[in-house]
Amino acid sequence: LGIRHVGAQTAIDLANHFESIEKLSQATIDELREVDGVGEIVAESIVAWFADEDNVGLLEKFANLGVTPQFTKKSGSLTGQSFVITGTLQSMGRDAAAEKIRNLGGTFQTAVAKDTTYLVAGGKVGVSKLKKAEQYGTKIIDERELLNIIRG
Repeated sequence: LGIRHVGAQTAIDLANHFESIEKLSQATIDELREVDGVGEIVAESIVAWFADEDNVGLLEKFANLGVTPQFTKKSGSLTGQSFVITGTLQSMGRDAAAEKIRNLGGTFQTAVAKDTTYLVAGGKVGVSKLKKAEQYGTKIIDERELLNIIRG
């Protein structure tokens, strides 16, 4: 939709959380901040976008043309599991890993949270993510273990 400060991963996280454009459009700043990766600035940007008459008109045009976003949450062997990657993976890029995780029903997160199942530690890991994982009791795995999980 072109909402300022909302990138591809945040858009996916918002879709997973709200499940419809209608619910997203009615969300408060506090409700938006419940979504992983959404802070005050991003939440304010989303609320402002939906408050803009031009943007509301754009959504109405889409609806009149029969364009309605469909939410489809995939299920599979990773359903209910969430992953964060820190560092560099050798076998694939971060986006490819995120796509594989999502295709198997898992959730890809950009930051470690209380509900994160696995922190995948690649090369040149981020210390702050490791500390958060330890704080929350998140299981820390390496790339080989991630590949084994993905392959089932």
